[in-house]
Amino acid sequence: MPSEPQIFNPHPDVADKAYINSMEQYQEFHQQSLDNPGQFWANVAKQFHWETPYDPKNFFSYNFDVTKGPIFVKWMEGASTNICYNLLDRNVKNGLGDTVAYYW
Repeated sequence: MPSEPQIFNPHPDVADKAYINSMEQYQEFHQQSLDNPGQFWANVAKQFHWETPYDPKNFFSYNFDVTKGPIFVKWMEGASTNICYNLLDRNVKNGLGDTVAYYW
């Protein structure tokens, strides 16, 4: 017989500093991503540095119908970024150079 699932909530200090700090907020974000995926992901993309900006009018396109041509999904076609800059350099630039980035 299966037992009740155990839920381990984070310490309130951790939850307060989290990008999404409640299940309700997570559900709101999830619903936004379903209702308007282009706008949702464009808002996420605004948080990053882009070498070549994406075109907001052509944020993503897709075809899942084989009768209409090849299957594809394209996100921010033509845009380019610098992963090193987004992960490290911009944090150093923002004064976080002495902060631990990742604990292993």
